[in-house]
Amino acid sequence: MRLNRQFIRTQLMAQNILSKNAPAKRENATENPAAVLEKAYSRLKSQSSTGGINQFNYSKTSVSGNSGTFSKVYQSANDRTVTDTGEETVIQSQNPYESENDIRIKILDEKYSRMNAINKTKSDPLGYIKDKYQNSKSPYFRSDLSAAERQAAYDNETEWLFKGKAQNYNLQDAVFRNVTFHGEVEAENEKVYQRGQVNQQLQVLLNRNHIHIPEGTELTFTITPIDYQVRVSGTDDQDLIKQIEQVLQSGDNSKELFLHIMKSQSSDSTQFSEEAYQKYQAAREMYEVTGYHLKDLEVIDGRYVTPEGRDLMDVYKEELEKDPVQKQTASYAISYYRSELSKIAEAGYNAIPDFILSIDYSNGSLRDVGQSKSYGTGDTGWLEALKRQTGVNY
Repeated sequence: MRLNRQFIRTQLMAQNILSKNAPAKRENATENPAAVLEKAYSRLKSQSSTGGINQFNYSKTSVSGNSGTFSKVYQSANDRTVTDTGEETVIQSQNPYESENDIRIKILDEKYSRMNAINKTKSDPLGYIKDKYQNSKSPYFRSDLSAAERQAAYDNETEWLFKGKAQNYNLQDAVFRNVTFHGEVEAENEKVYQRGQVNQQLQVLLNRNHIHIPEGTELTFTITPIDYQVRVSGTDDQDLIKQIEQVLQSGDNSKELFLHIMKSQSSDSTQFSEEAYQKYQAAREMYEVTGYHLKDLEVIDGRYVTPEGRDLMDVYKEELEKDPVQKQTASYAISYYRSELSKIAEAGYNAIPDFILSIDYSNGSLRDVGQSKSYGTGDTGWLEALKRQTGVNY
């Protein structure tokens, strides 16, 4: 409906422009209505409600290549302040985030919804698109674009024309001219964002419970898997330790903090071992589905057995099949975890290290330990160096 209303407004605007320019048209019979429509769309661009995205210029003579503009759109999209909603669980390991790719898609959706509307006013929309990007002798030919940019525009406009909306985009689009993207940087940007959100959430939790951590105090939060018990160290103030441990263990805060630490690990993390991680995943799955903790169960003939004498995997299968959705894939899960439990039983539960995770805290920010990359406030100079190295300029 928004596009329909916009299209109608555009037609009226185009008619007004044509009327105002009638004397000029009589003098110059080559004046093209399509050019008028493009002018109308360029005016409508400034009226859209999408804010920063509209700073990108889609006109023929000035294709956007402003990395600073993309940066502003990205920063604006992810400028979120955490407030206290009163919920017991404040910390969230995964917070809403608009990635660079999300923003690219938004920009391209806006651009090509407009271009598609223009193309569809033509008696031969596909021919018009080909003239713009493939026929160098056409007056519509986009000579201001590079060959790669013309191909991207052709791909994207035909995608909209044939499918109503793009399902896939060619990202070599002119709107991103001079803006460099890099997959590793994008992944690290999200981790920095998530750390900023969790820092705010932790502060909300502390403020709510009137807990003040003195400036310069350096604490360590250590969390055990499955039960997600928190141990705080780094200060002799036992009252402060007790307060922090108690508030972190309320709701699912300690579990969410544990998951946040896990998601923040870099490839060289000394806290991560594949064996401990696999043990955690299997024990967590059994606990969350059956309610039984592997460490409390007896192993008989290589199988974990419940206090009632049942094979744990039989209980697991029974619980999965209660859910119509999970029942469809239950056989795969059962096969995988039967193998994992067999490995743990053979090695011995206590012979495999527990997946215990720690993170430091000081001056209002969580700070990673045992790895070269830290996502804490003021700790991301390595990311700026990576951006310079990879040419990322937003």
